Amino acid sequence: MNYLAWSNEYKSTADELAKVIDKLKSERKAASPSGKKELDRKIAKFRVYFRECMETAALLRERHGDAA
Repeated sequence: MNYLAWSNEYKSTADELAKVIDKLKSERKAASPSGKKELDRKIAKFRVYFRECMETAALLRERHGDAA
């Protein structure tokens, strides 16, 4: 199993999620108060996904090192 390639895929997904989070933050600046609340929920959800991807990428990278 190629842990490094798998790790890189998770890191790439995390990078894409970071872009989505940045876009939502930009939208939030011009949103109404109720819109801001909804965007805050979305941002929080994407931050959880981002964090999980980063943690998984780190774990897989570590396993790659152990397998070498």
